[in-house]
Amino acid sequence: MTTSSTNDIYYKIAVFTFVSYIFVEFFGLAIPFQPNIVSVNKIQSSSIANQLVYSIIFLASLISIFPNYKVVINIIKEEKILTIFLIWCLVSVIWSVDPMATFKRFFRILTLFTVLLSIFSYTDSTDQILKYIKPVLYLYVFLSVPLSIILPGAKDGSFHTWRGFADTKNDLGQISVMCILLSFFIFKNEKGFYNRIFSGFAVLFSVALLFGSESMTSISGFLFISIIAFIFVIDNLFKPLGLGRAASTMIIIFMVGLIVAIILLAPMYVQDIFSVAGKNLTFSGRTELWLAILNDVSKNPLFGTGFQAFWSLNNPEVIELYKVFIWLPNEAHNGYLDILSEVGIIGLGIFLTMLIRYFKSIRKLYSYHPWKWIIIAALIINLQESTLFISGKLVGDLLVLSYLILFVQLKNQKKISLKSDI
Repeated sequence: MTTSSTNDIYYKIAVFTFVSYIFVEFFGLAIPFQPNIVSVNKIQSSSIANQLVYSIIFLASLISIFPNYKVVINIIKEEKILTIFLIWCLVSVIWSVDPMATFKRFFRILTLFTVLLSIFSYTDSTDQILKYIKPVLYLYVFLSVPLSIILPGAKDGSFHTWRGFADTKNDLGQISVMCILLSFFIFKNEKGFYNRIFSGFAVLFSVALLFGSESMTSISGFLFISIIAFIFVIDNLFKPLGLGRAASTMIIIFMVGLIVAIILLAPMYVQDIFSVAGKNLTFSGRTELWLAILNDVSKNPLFGTGFQAFWSLNNPEVIELYKVFIWLPNEAHNGYLDILSEVGIIGLGIFLTMLIRYFKSIRKLYSYHPWKWIIIAALIINLQESTLFISGKLVGDLLVLSYLILFVQLKNQKKISLKSDI
């Protein structure tokens, strides 16, 4: 499904809002290269620029949806669970410890949802989606590398590693993993020789950003994704011999056995392995933070504190946490724990149902679906970072994008099947 005329004004608005949203999520709206926040008093809960820009994008996306609202309704019917999750997040305003913060932050996630529905109401082509993302992606990676080398402000003030346009090295690491995957998708799709060379350099620059950030969380996640991809390659190589699944299973058993053997027979080396990765057994204090947050979650386990409200300064539990964790965390450094603390067991259950349905639905698709790697990468990153349904976090945005792409493709596949039956 594509628009009948590229000159259609509504189609242009949909493309404009999509590209604008992607640009904002890559580069942000704040002045770049600012010092790290070291005081609670300097933590800002809102930004006039954010409110204005997201409001304009939201309204523009609604306008572009209007002519194709029936297509949007069909997309929502096809995917269902994400919509239910968003409704639950909105309802959490009722019991939120900071209702205004919950509503504002929900509005920004709703903006993402409407922007994606807007563009998907005009095209279900992943090539087109990559075409719109490509200029922003190229601008980001080809500017970030030289600026990170040259400008002192483009380095993380706490660790003196690259951070580019991002707030911290970990943020740059997360974005870099997504840039590697997206650049690789573009590289695979490019036709011309020079286009492939350019996209190949984008992959290399993205890898440079990842390792320049020295974010061990993101680097470890990328290496883990690479291992999973390698196992899939082994499957395909041995498939003609009827040994594909057996070969990959043996590799997985060997790797798990090796890890178990190290833990049981040589536990003294476990800390050494973590030290090489720049971590300790507490994951740089994360486990202590997780326990403290779980203690707070136990006070309202079913409903949570309200969507995006746990880390609000109006939540007295956060003020108490800052007395212990003087490095002023603004996330749990675990996306699943943040969802649990904000929208409770019910919200987390809906989200997990959404993921299960996604991976089950992939098998219904006739064509290869590379966007699952974005989902897998996001899920791995969120074991030690929080990016899920947080505006300004590209990883979480791309998870929602990849999720919707599958169900848009399934909807179109059903439409084609019906036509062929007739």
